[in-house]
Amino acid sequence: MRGKSELSEVGCSTQENTGFGGEGGLSMHIEQLTLNKFRGAKELPLVLHERMNVFVGMNGAGKSTVLDAAAILLSWLINRVKTTSASGRPISEVDIQNGFNHASLSIKLSHYATTYEWSLVKYRKGRHQDEKSSLQVLNQFANVLKKHLSADEGAVNLPLFVYYPVNRAVLDIPLRVRGRHSFDVLSAYDDALTGGSNFRTFFEWFRECEDLENENRKYLDEELCPVPELEAVRRALSQFMPTFKNLTVRRDPLRMEVEKNGQRLIVNQLSDGEKCLMAMVGDLARRLAIINPLRANPLEGEGVILIDEIDLHLHPKWQRMIVPKLREVFPCCQFLISTHSPHVITHVQPECLYLLEQTSTGMTAQRPRESYGKNTDRILEDLMGLETTRPDKVSLELHRLYEEIDQGQLVDARQKIADLKTEIGEDPELVKAEVLIKRKEIIGK
Repeated sequence: MRGKSELSEVGCSTQENTGFGGEGGLSMHIEQLTLNKFRGAKELPLVLHERMNVFVGMNGAGKSTVLDAAAILLSWLINRVKTTSASGRPISEVDIQNGFNHASLSIKLSHYATTYEWSLVKYRKGRHQDEKSSLQVLNQFANVLKKHLSADEGAVNLPLFVYYPVNRAVLDIPLRVRGRHSFDVLSAYDDALTGGSNFRTFFEWFRECEDLENENRKYLDEELCPVPELEAVRRALSQFMPTFKNLTVRRDPLRMEVEKNGQRLIVNQLSDGEKCLMAMVGDLARRLAIINPLRANPLEGEGVILIDEIDLHLHPKWQRMIVPKLREVFPCCQFLISTHSPHVITHVQPECLYLLEQTSTGMTAQRPRESYGKNTDRILEDLMGLETTRPDKVSLELHRLYEEIDQGQLVDARQKIADLKTEIGEDPELVKAEVLIKRKEIIGK
């Protein structure tokens, strides 16, 4: 176990890391989040990496707390871009840490070399209020974005803010469209920090885009008249799921279909992991395409993307590719994600990784000295607190085996090796034990 000895206090390098794609800093990203007396965080400043931030910890360590805090703060921004003086998500009274009268959240966000800061405060009912929320700078930033909209009648690229919470699992796809969807730039913010990945919205939007595409083809008498937003979604999905092709909506009966390894399937027939990834990637690409109408490649749009349990329903093979693909396909977005997967962590540089823990003094966040490229056993034992990755019974028997060898009880040791081979089969540890026994027998002679 090296765990604690390999940890350092949280700090952040602003230098771009090898393999992150592109050079130089992003023009828009969160620099710092601060949580005070918010749920399990008594006082927690988090200096964030401008590209990738991965939060790891036991259940209840505070991973969702950090993402929820970011979503709450950002919701005030997008709501005030849409409507002057609109409110965002409030801090709930149940979010205030036990034993305290109030909780607060604050953010520093960099946008083209200008830093914008705002904060929210929530008091328990009936308590004297010494602190107040500070939203003046938030209003300034919202006005900056709104001026761009007014000047060009909506033909402007805006940053995206979206949250995919843990309850984003896709259960089914609707069989009918309940209403038409807006292609307005600000529609990219609809339910962005509350609803998460919703396959109904994605399905209905996709169908409308296909109808528009078919209309273009019909009246322009051209073989292919793709809708740019739809092309962006197709391009993103093809990079994450290359064996899935020709996603389309059939009208009679109404259903969404896709080709998987050459076989056409109804999307509802896919696994939860396949549907969940398709919905999240498709929704993210859809929102970036809507909010970046002037970009040749809207997938290069800016944004802050929050994803809780990135490994949800995913096979380890897909867990291994998810972080590299997010950086590759959406190169100008900042990600804040949580995970329980060592297959995800091994693709994350230590300066982008936060190890969260609940202690007697509140939530703490530390950085490991090493993470990238480590095998899963090392990550599970050194960074995630597992004493062993084997079943406890097997681990105990191996420990006793080596004690017998050390004490010269070689006959008993050989019998234990035979018993363990029957139970777990051939194993490198058993081969090592046999070599040690042979050496002791040679020395004894």
